[in-house]
Amino acid sequence: MKAGHMACLLLIGLFSLSLTSLTSCKKLPSSIPIGEQELPDMVLTDAKYTLGQEKEQPLVMTASKMTIYKTDRDTVLENVSFSRGTSLSGSCALASIKSDNRHAVLSGNVTIHQADSDNDTTIRAEEIIWDEDENSILCEGEVLVIYGDGTRIRAERFSALFDENRYEFGRIIEGSFEQ
Repeated sequence: MKAGHMACLLLIGLFSLSLTSLTSCKKLPSSIPIGEQELPDMVLTDAKYTLGQEKEQPLVMTASKMTIYKTDRDTVLENVSFSRGTSLSGSCALASIKSDNRHAVLSGNVTIHQADSDNDTTIRAEEIIWDEDENSILCEGEVLVIYGDGTRIRAERFSALFDENRYEFGRIIEGSFEQ
């Protein structure tokens, strides 16, 4: 009888232990429930993305990874290099392109170089916002602008309206230029 009683107590103990371990397990919280997460429609590696604009050569972007969504979400390119003919080239770690293909945010070690007969300019920043509708770029953070004549301007905040040939600096940290 003692052996039967001990076996029963052992089974109850094992059952309680397994029940405790099962009830102590819990799912880690997720910011978005699995059923509501939006998965990309397409993920491409070593991809090429071409943005064609009227009256201009297309902007060709190559990326190690491109993530595309059907909805209004951005197309995201990683480890990006880009060029427009021989006059414009650049690179960045990440490019988020709006679904209209006319607005983008470039981030992570952004470099843009424009070389033509009238102007040779390189812009370096951590983030640049591009707006094709206004033909402009905006950098809210620190930026380094290097002109073909060797002039270097390091500033906080920079904007350029290319149609008006207008360039504005916020607070200049280092460098100067003649107007």
